[in-house]
Amino acid sequence: MNAPRKRRTRQHVIADLSVHHVEGFVYRDGHTVQRIGSDYGYDLVVFTYDERGYFEHGLLLLQVKAAETLKRVGQEVVFDLDIRDYNLWMLENAPVILILYDASRKKAYWLPVQRYFRGSIGRLPKRGAKTIRVRIPLNQSLRKGTVNRLRALKRRGELKLVGGTT
Repeated sequence: MNAPRKRRTRQHVIADLSVHHVEGFVYRDGHTVQRIGSDYGYDLVVFTYDERGYFEHGLLLLQVKAAETLKRVGQEVVFDLDIRDYNLWMLENAPVILILYDASRKKAYWLPVQRYFRGSIGRLPKRGAKTIRVRIPLNQSLRKGTVNRLRALKRRGELKLVGGTT
């Protein structure tokens, strides 16, 4: 039968692989993650626990963006974000972490969004911009211990407060 019907594309597969990839690092570092079914700017909520396994105050909001191959410029991966994501994330009280997933390399890179944009006036969007470019150093790859590092930065308030507060 050749009747039109829904089709699972490579982009759907990459999107699922990216979230699965990130979840594994969260669990391996001893924390938990909740998927968000409707994506309006966030894919995952991460709940952290202290060294004795006790639940901690606060959470991390993760947005995962996936591509077959991420664009590299020098020692960085670059990605153009929709300005609507930027606007949402900069108003968020919880730390927002952008994760870029490179499907061909099976590798992900992380960026604390609020800290990144508040860290340099040159990173702020131009008036009327539809997109804004982020640059993540290749050494900021998601690996064992990354979620614990983010947890420590969250506890110290260093993920979102550099350069000002909301």
